[in-house]
Amino acid sequence: MKKLQEKLDFLLEKYSVDVKAVLKNDKTIVIDGKEIPILSHRCERRFIELKNIVNNGTLVGISVMRVARIVEKGKDIYEELYREFDICQYVLQRKLKSVTVMENGNVLNAISTTEDGVVCTIEISATLEKGEIAKDKHEIISQRGIACDVVVDAQLKQDSIYVFGNKNRKYTDVDFELYGLSIEEIAVIRAAFAVAQNKNYDEMEATDANLTKLVEMAKKSAKSGEREVM
Repeated sequence: MKKLQEKLDFLLEKYSVDVKAVLKNDKTIVIDGKEIPILSHRCERRFIELKNIVNNGTLVGISVMRVARIVEKGKDIYEELYREFDICQYVLQRKLKSVTVMENGNVLNAISTTEDGVVCTIEISATLEKGEIAKDKHEIISQRGIACDVVVDAQLKQDSIYVFGNKNRKYTDVDFELYGLSIEEIAVIRAAFAVAQNKNYDEMEATDANLTKLVEMAKKSAKSGEREVM
């Protein structure tokens, strides 16, 4: 976290943000002794652009959002569900109102519905070997068009530059101020900076409370086999 904290301090100083913000981990920032969730995935460009496509009229008559995410063994599948619930609500700009979950060890399938009837199907599994990068895909289906954060007919996200030789290397820089970091690390820094700059602490805490409630509903549904409604 030291490297990320240094980059965050750089941005806070550069843009004269008069707040002392300390990264507790990649999910939480501490400001004035208060721990605030940062929801860093929201700062990944792919989700920002999906949100724009959904809400600027490009897609018409949205019916389904399909999500699949695979993480390494030992990861908490409900922690991943928390993340995917937020991505669905953020991208669609709709609240989820019901959830049905089927769980089997380290895999989970969820069906959730928004307040206006958009169905979100979420598949999560913790089956990758230790150290493997998480794989995921988010697709939105509508009456007029489909949007996805992975290119057509691809299974994996591509990097921008590949160098082949004695040791193959790949590079993807997505931020003009934060070179040399991964997409996920950049998202953490940008999300933490946004919270410190906007001071929207109450909004972030309210979002966290809503997502925590959805996860609790999901766990209850997995046990009962019945749909839970907010």
